[in-house]
Amino acid sequence: MPGIAMTERLRRELGRIRVRLLIVNLVVLLVPVAGLEFARLYERQLLGSLERDMANQAVLVAAMLTSALDRGLELDAPEHGDVLTRAARHTRTRVRVLDGAGVVVADSHENGPPEGPEPAAPRLISPRSQGGSGRGLADLADEVRSFGENARERWPEVPDRPEVRDALAGRRAARTRVRERQPAVLLFLAEPIRRRGEVLGAVYVVRSTQPVLVELHRIRSGLLRVLLIASLFTGLVTLALAWSISRPLGKLSRAAKRIASGERDIVVPVSGSGEIRDLGASFAAMNERLGARLRYISDFAADVAHEFKSPLTSIRGAAELLDEGAADDLEARRRFLRNIELDVARLDRLVSRLLELSRIEASSEAMTVLDLEALVARVVERCATPGQPVVLRYEMRKRLLRARPTDLETALLNLVDNAVRFSPPGEAVVVTVEGGEGGGGGRTARISVRDRGPGVPAQHRARIFDRFFTTDESRNGTGLGLAIVKSVVEAHGGAVTVESAPGEGARFVVELPVRQ
Repeated sequence: MPGIAMTERLRRELGRIRVRLLIVNLVVLLVPVAGLEFARLYERQLLGSLERDMANQAVLVAAMLTSALDRGLELDAPEHGDVLTRAARHTRTRVRVLDGAGVVVADSHENGPPEGPEPAAPRLISPRSQGGSGRGLADLADEVRSFGENARERWPEVPDRPEVRDALAGRRAARTRVRERQPAVLLFLAEPIRRRGEVLGAVYVVRSTQPVLVELHRIRSGLLRVLLIASLFTGLVTLALAWSISRPLGKLSRAAKRIASGERDIVVPVSGSGEIRDLGASFAAMNERLGARLRYISDFAADVAHEFKSPLTSIRGAAELLDEGAADDLEARRRFLRNIELDVARLDRLVSRLLELSRIEASSEAMTVLDLEALVARVVERCATPGQPVVLRYEMRKRLLRARPTDLETALLNLVDNAVRFSPPGEAVVVTVEGGEGGGGGRTARISVRDRGPGVPAQHRARIFDRFFTTDESRNGTGLGLAIVKSVVEAHGGAVTVESAPGEGARFVVELPVRQ
């Protein structure tokens, strides 16, 4: 169990954004580290190239000596030493000529290095590549400490060196050696001198690896600077990203947990920038919508309970009176049964309207392109009666509109039917459709329904669109018709208003945005 808990905790920590950012930035640091490894490979290539140059130089000297032998000169001729000295001045390579017994008969450095002392190598170098002998320079550098100050005395004499013996046996050979004084690392190469298939001696060249060390010092010091700068930059970027991303998300997470636990009126923090700020703003808007929805449900439940309580109380009272003996009085029984019938009909209308309102508010029907003129004409035709005409004035240039056909037709039916019920007999209800400019500068479709009824009293206009508010109980009104209209219009991104003057009727105006 402790192991499982530790694994779960590790998985949770690795899932955090700041940890992932740190891992990503650490991976970036592998680039200069890989560069250091590349420098090691490059060092091997340089040493290999140095050995090939020395081999070519040795072959050239051997060919020159063979040609001299053909002309009758001996290996120990003084001319050979002068030529080797002049060549060494420009190549920084010590060249010695050995006879068949391995004895030095000519030396370019007989009187000291003709090219002068070599500059000291940088001390920041820790060479580790392979030399011509197949051994690492770092390993040889460690070996030299065991030689002590007289390391040079531990080297075999020239005739006894393995590379010299191999060359005198007819095979080219190379070896790397280290000493305490500078230049510390030296590469030796022996090339046999042949004449008519017979090995007469060897060309023995030696050169320091100082140029390689200097080049590697330049590369490695540059890579180390890059690594240092990248480390600092990575740390700063990680801290900045953790501050700008992880911290705002942590605040959002804590706020979400408090909201999920049932706390109300939680202020959702909106901080950071870019997508993080957009996420916080969206979360705050969602929280506000959820809060509004909760308040709506609470108010809706209270309104429903209030509206249902009155008819249910009436039904219960009539049933109790019938049970107590009113059934013996035929007229009283009919009156009580009629009251029960009316209350049940009212409950049925309320339930039907509530279901309709619930369907509209929870509707997921997609917006489609519809013929607005045809839809309004259909509503006018359904509401008009021989004694109560309804007149349509379509003054809008466009006929097509994106909307929910079923919901929009239901809302217009409620408006026109409401106007017909309040209009005096014979007074026409006028439905006008015209274009207009919205508050944001966009185009709108303005649908107005005007009647010549008693109008809406000033004290009722603020509540006219509230659920269950009605001044029409005598006409079996439920107080949900205009609430349905408002819900439909707001779902379409529009607005509905009322204009009324006492004795001049009322004019309801629906404004809907014209979407392309």
